[in-house]
Amino acid sequence: MQTLKRAGTVIFVSTRSPEATVAQDIEAHGLEMQWAPSIRAAVDLLNSTREKTVIVTQLALVDGNWRDLVERMRGIDISVPIVLATSSSTAELWWDALECGIDDILPGYLIASGLCQLLETQGAS
Repeated sequence: MQTLKRAGTVIFVSTRSPEATVAQDIEAHGLEMQWAPSIRAAVDLLNSTREKTVIVTQLALVDGNWRDLVERMRGIDISVPIVLATSSSTAELWWDALECGIDDILPGYLIASGLCQLLETQGAS
């Protein structure tokens, strides 16, 4: 039996675990998905992973918001792409997110394919 080699890890930071369809789509693209209910949990998961990783965050989090997550990631010595997952994207949010360091904003139905593209361009961790 051949073991599927994972293309990378997605750390999904959200107050609720991702919907089953999102998780299945991410895993169908060869990515391992881990859920972090807080910024602190995301940092812990990030510190324990040894493969290519991307962080997906929602706007509001239990212990802050997406801006707080970006600031926390700047404070540690690991550089990973951060994607904002939201169904409502305005020009103001785009500018704010890009200025703060968000790599992309994706609606829910494009998350898996967009993450695969980011991980393909990410250097080896």
